[in-house]
Amino acid sequence: MSTPVLEVSEELVARYRTRAPRYTSYPTAPQFGPLPEGAVAAALGRNDGPLSAYVHIPFCKSLCHYCGCHVEIHARRSVGAGYVDTVLAEADLVAARLQPGRQLDQLALGGGTPTFLEPDDMARLVDGLRARWPFTPTADISIEVDPRTIDAAYLDRLVDIGFGRYSFGVQDFDAAVLEAVHRAQPADLTLSAVRTLRERGNFDLNFDLMYGLPHQTPESFRTTLDVVVAMRPTRIALFLYAHVPWMKPAQKLVEKHGIPDAALRSRLFVLANEVLGAAGYETIGMDHFALPGDALLAAQASGTLQRNFMGYTTRAGLDQIGLGVSAIGSFGGVYAQDLKDREAWTARVTAGELPIERGFVLSADDTRRRSVIMELFCNFQVVLAPGEFPDERARLAPMLADGFVVLDADTVTVTPLGRHFIRNVCAVFDRYLEADAGARRYSHTA
Repeated sequence: MSTPVLEVSEELVARYRTRAPRYTSYPTAPQFGPLPEGAVAAALGRNDGPLSAYVHIPFCKSLCHYCGCHVEIHARRSVGAGYVDTVLAEADLVAARLQPGRQLDQLALGGGTPTFLEPDDMARLVDGLRARWPFTPTADISIEVDPRTIDAAYLDRLVDIGFGRYSFGVQDFDAAVLEAVHRAQPADLTLSAVRTLRERGNFDLNFDLMYGLPHQTPESFRTTLDVVVAMRPTRIALFLYAHVPWMKPAQKLVEKHGIPDAALRSRLFVLANEVLGAAGYETIGMDHFALPGDALLAAQASGTLQRNFMGYTTRAGLDQIGLGVSAIGSFGGVYAQDLKDREAWTARVTAGELPIERGFVLSADDTRRRSVIMELFCNFQVVLAPGEFPDERARLAPMLADGFVVLDADTVTVTPLGRHFIRNVCAVFDRYLEADAGARRYSHTA
């Protein structure tokens, strides 16, 4: 059943308004820095078994002003051909350092706009990865699709290549909202792509929605939600707009249109939960929803739901390889992020070197805290050892008083109300966050 989301008072929103990470990793990316020599190669060779891979395609035809991703704006799609060559060359460098015989159990293409690539380049990329790491029989092969960049023939090609999950960046369907963030995308484009895929087979379709954008009102957002529900995607991700203009200067263009305040953002979040719940969607973690029978719901029910740079996942414990500019991998107790400058990344790969710019080697304490934070963020409950984290337990006291958590001798349980403030709860266990206060900035939690 869908977990009820309680109406959140403006007083609570104001009191817990803070900047905290979304915890797609722990420690989070701002903690990354130079890695010891040989650390990446050693970590790559440490484990065996199936792999997860994320490939970053940085290209877009135009810039959405809300975007917080690493992107390059290009008019000509031909730039993708050389990029695919370099990604496959990087894959060779990674494969040479892995134990032999590893297979891909999960592949995700994100961006940017993966469907910026020409269809032949897309096929060459996926076939090349499959040749290096054979896919497992149940591999989850997914791609982010911009309906403005594809037609029915391109979708047919994606089906032939083997993609089983398609994620559409909807954000909103209101014309005024989309104009303010520089993303003209009529609902008919998305509907046409959805219909085409459903005619081709039984594929998983994901929609990304965003709340906290200019001109969004409860009335306009309800209209968008009604249109989304009518299309019946398999999963829905409901993201809070992360306003970080000090990192992404283009977001300053969003400011001139006005950004909803914390109280309105909270109302939009509660509204989305109500509408999606009434339509039969069940909540997953903090901000995802799925129709009954989805694998993420089964993982949540069994307490095995996990989270990584690609979001919530059922593929717990897999080494994750990152390929392409800015891509982040997590393997063998190490995080490693590729260079963000494409020319420098290309030069490094061409020279036969892993194009790693920065990363992090986890200590035993980091690993334990990561486990606690991910359990809370994904499954809303964690078991602590007797006497473990005494300072953190003490810092949870105000949240206990406000009804966010329930504490007993060995268990922390997040309540339905606390799920709205899950980033605040998890931040209690983040030993880097307090030390970085004033030095690091994240998007607001509410």
